[in-house]
Amino acid sequence: MGATVLSIGQIDITLAHALLGLGLVLLGLILGFLFSGSSGKSKQEKSAHKKGGGKGRLALDDAFLKGLAHLMADHTDKAIEEFTRAVDLDSDTVETYVVLGNLFRQKGEIERAVRIRQNIVARPNLDPEIKIQALFDLGLDYKKGGLLNRATELFAEVLAMDPEHVEACRQMVSLYEESRDWEKAFETLKRLDRLIGADHSTVLAHYKTERAKELLDQGQIEQAEGFLNQAKKEDKACLDAYLHLGDLEMLKNRPKKAMNIWRKATAIAPRYTDLIIERVAQAEDQVGSKAMKDFLAELDHSKISSLAMVALARHYNNHGEDLKAVELLTKAIRQSRGNLGAHRLKGEILLEKGPQEQALAAYEELLAQLNGNTAAYQCSQCGHLSHELAWKCPRCHKWDTLGPRNM
Repeated sequence: MGATVLSIGQIDITLAHALLGLGLVLLGLILGFLFSGSSGKSKQEKSAHKKGGGKGRLALDDAFLKGLAHLMADHTDKAIEEFTRAVDLDSDTVETYVVLGNLFRQKGEIERAVRIRQNIVARPNLDPEIKIQALFDLGLDYKKGGLLNRATELFAEVLAMDPEHVEACRQMVSLYEESRDWEKAFETLKRLDRLIGADHSTVLAHYKTERAKELLDQGQIEQAEGFLNQAKKEDKACLDAYLHLGDLEMLKNRPKKAMNIWRKATAIAPRYTDLIIERVAQAEDQVGSKAMKDFLAELDHSKISSLAMVALARHYNNHGEDLKAVELLTKAIRQSRGNLGAHRLKGEILLEKGPQEQALAAYEELLAQLNGNTAAYQCSQCGHLSHELAWKCPRCHKWDTLGPRNM
């Protein structure tokens, strides 16, 4: 697989895909350019072209084909030079303007790309399909230039003209995510699903959960609860929704309900049990020591990750059960030798209460791991490493792809 050069919604476009797509587009442009002749010109212009315009046409074709050759050879500057010459020879050639605009955007020359699109859109009697494409390209220009509000307006205009424009819909989803407008992102992704016959229920559930977290931060508990329940309807396995529903029950001073929700969460996503252990441990004073012990006794150690073992060991260490803690940490290290947290906590416990020889051995193991990358989480799609869990990968922008790393 090639490197990702563009991400639209939940779809990545690689360099290979981009070149293939560009080749197909350019093939269509060439055919249209070479065989359409001067069909859009008046009879007088056609006559003049036949009488004395042959050389001009040859020069135009030559500039366009040279530009194409440079483009396929990845000589962007030379391609721009030739396409610009083609525009100088015939300013009515929309196809050349389109290619030039895309090249300028690729080079990061956004202002020049924008001027070209605006030139196309301003033309009278422009074919509706060409206008829609020019507006869409202009939206991409503004997006790359960081003018996200303007880009959103243009993609909305495209959808108003063509309600089934899938790529404009994808771009809108991406922009609403970036601006954290979760409700509009939800509505637009629903629309995209209807257009392409897809099901992004897991992502839709995250949108509802993200909006609920904002409301929780604002103290709007009832409204937040509504969004979290909507998230569960979209995706019954949305762990983040369960985690925050438990938090919400704690805010309402209903620890038993919180514990029931968190128990369900461990069954839904056992590899993220460390998140639940940490929450229950923090709430121990409210839920009671018996409820805490019952919860820990129910855990299936054969299914939990090394990160969960560290969270569990930390709880035992805080309660003076150091032997249990060291036993769990040793097991966590066997499962994942690069788990820096397990090495560190084991060394701290042994240094404080264990034999000095064991403490030194534990720190020798810790030092041996410091040369490697000790990130706890890794994206299953792009391989991005992270020390903190995020539900959306910051590199490839996919949801639910970061998980405990096998170290």
